[in-house]
Amino acid sequence: MKTITRLDVTNDVALVTLGKVPSGPEAIDRIFSALTRAEINVDMISQTPLTGPYVSLSFTASGNDIGKIMEITARIRETYPTVKPLVSSNNVKLSLFGETMPAHHGVAAGVFHVLAGCGAEILLITTSLVDISVLVSDAAAEDCIAALKKAYEL
Repeated sequence: MKTITRLDVTNDVALVTLGKVPSGPEAIDRIFSALTRAEINVDMISQTPLTGPYVSLSFTASGNDIGKIMEITARIRETYPTVKPLVSSNNVKLSLFGETMPAHHGVAAGVFHVLAGCGAEILLITTSLVDISVLVSDAAAEDCIAALKKAYEL
């Protein structure tokens, strides 16, 4: 039985990293509420552990929303001046799915081994019980897709 049964590809993904976000739910609520009011669909979300009183928060959205995201970031910085935004556009999200992933060890290691073999820099990783999603640059995406399809016979 195959552990990974599907690969989905999402093009034109923007990666937004907000450094020095005050820890606690209030700041994160304000950020995501502002994105919601602007009708921006957020996909991958990752937060670092506390570094003093701050966290770093990364998320992805459509590349078409970069202008709105930058406006929101400017407003967020009025309330939280420590926030340092970093935006990367023209990325590709690769999502690998498999219903049997929870029953197997080493699935993530296998995916990262394949990606290392194609020289991809992984910009962001998120997971659930049945999927592993990685964000890579558009320049690396074609080789990564081919390598993953070959490795997992997709």
